[in-house]
Amino acid sequence: MLTKLSIIMAAAAAPAALFLGAGSAHADVGARAVPAPGGVDVYVDSWEGVNEPNISGWCTFTSRVRGNPWGKPLPASDVPFYLPENGPTRLWLPSYPTGSTWDITVTCPNAGPQHTTLVW
Repeated sequence: MLTKLSIIMAAAAAPAALFLGAGSAHADVGARAVPAPGGVDVYVDSWEGVNEPNISGWCTFTSRVRGNPWGKPLPASDVPFYLPENGPTRLWLPSYPTGSTWDITVTCPNAGPQHTTLVW
């Protein structure tokens, strides 16, 4: 039998479920930077979500530095690369470490744009 307290608790939990989700996971991408001669190796990887395949195929990579770009490496815009289904791919970009935060966007044909950040 429903009590006033259980009805109030259910009503209070409903908005939180809308904003926080009900535990569903989505396919996603990540990027990490590793120093390389004359630049940086950026490893892009994807992982699958619940009932969703890995993001894979011919994709594009875009990076933009946050804040003032003065003295920072140039952004990378729409760099094409192939993202395999089972493993990361490596992109080499001419660069030097600045300790800046970079906004990364990876766009693939079988998924919407995926966003992440890295510090380099």
